Amino acid sequence: MMAELGCVIIAGGKARRFGSDKRRLRLWGEHGLTLLEHTLAVAQTMSNQVVISLNDPTEWPELSVPLLQDAVPDAGPLAGIVAGMRQLATEWTLVLAADLPLLSTGLLQELLNLPRHSLAVVPQRQADSQQRGGWEPLCALYQRACLPHFEQALTTGQYRLTQLIEQLQPQVWPITSTSPWYQHLHNLNRLDDLHQLAAVKVL
Repeated sequence: MMAELGCVIIAGGKARRFGSDKRRLRLWGEHGLTLLEHTLAVAQTMSNQVVISLNDPTEWPELSVPLLQDAVPDAGPLAGIVAGMRQLATEWTLVLAADLPLLSTGLLQELLNLPRHSLAVVPQRQADSQQRGGWEPLCALYQRACLPHFEQALTTGQYRLTQLIEQLQPQVWPITSTSPWYQHLHNLNRLDDLHQLAAVKVL
């Protein structure tokens, strides 16, 4: 019988916009976890089958889970998702970005508890006067049947995840700015993102 849930962490490695290797940030003190280790620790509370997709697996000997290289170089997160889903072969795959410093077991448990009526269950932050909205495809659930769609997109060079998500007609988990989970989906793309989280005292 196929296992119910696996998890693939999309860890990339180039961090062009951030300016340094954000995966190695120790946001919880000098001797605390790195950002990637934090993501792994949270993921392992949800599944005992976790893999990490990254460009430099030999640089992370301390990690205790399978490390995968992207199925296609320089194809973005989609290549990591395909590599991870091929390795896991589980009925559902939880896909997580490695740059979510506020990622929590509570957020993921609520996602996993949602009734599933589609090939994908994807959070969508709702826009308001202060915040932009949008899909969160790197904190989402994908059924095994999504893999052929992802592989086809990878083969034809259609790497944009948001376009693929819309084609799958996913089940939406709407998250408004007043939701306790809204900040948990804040990722670190630039140094300004880190400063913003520090300013509101969540880091």
